[in-house]
Amino acid sequence: MLTPLALLLSLLTQSSPAFRAWNEPIEPFRVAGPLYYVGPKDVTSLLITTSEGLALIDGGFEESAPIVARNIERLGFRIQDVKILLSTHAHMDHAGGLAALKAASGARLYAGAADVELLARGGLGDFAFGDTMPFPPVKADAAVRDGEEIALGGIRFRALATPGHTKGCTSWAFTIDDGGVARRVVMIGGTTAPGYRLVNNPAYPGIVDDFQATF
Repeated sequence: MLTPLALLLSLLTQSSPAFRAWNEPIEPFRVAGPLYYVGPKDVTSLLITTSEGLALIDGGFEESAPIVARNIERLGFRIQDVKILLSTHAHMDHAGGLAALKAASGARLYAGAADVELLARGGLGDFAFGDTMPFPPVKADAAVRDGEEIALGGIRFRALATPGHTKGCTSWAFTIDDGGVARRVVMIGGTTAPGYRLVNNPAYPGIVDDFQATF
């Protein structure tokens, strides 16, 4: 039997008026230096340009993938030049577009170790949402753990384990050159618990400890 939250999310996914609003296309823009926003209106995807190719953080919904790819092209870059994909967490509004973007670019996908299986299942069997929030399955090429770094063109992307929102939720920290100024960037993986059971949760016994460690 679906919980009231799962039922609500199931109905929302089917009719998705809110999700459609989040996924409205907008023009891409530069945030600072080599960092660009390339996602739709309310679903963040970040592009980072380097001397050895492009890095992309998160892929939005399944329906966001063509928006992200088109925004990359509008900035004068090519989706085929994306060399690494970084996942923050395995939910449909952040991981839904990863499979299509990975196929279009040929990039390697890096994800938090505890999210790798959930990504491969396309969100099925989620500890909070069950099978109500599916997305196209995608295979991670590398499972990352807290403190690991992925280097591309002089930028080192450091994985910060921030579990709770998902078991493998990962934030990414890196430094960019913004006109001669070094700026530290952190892409937060997610810190909310939308309707989650926190006390005595048999599907995620360590959720409270994980959230406490994350904060």
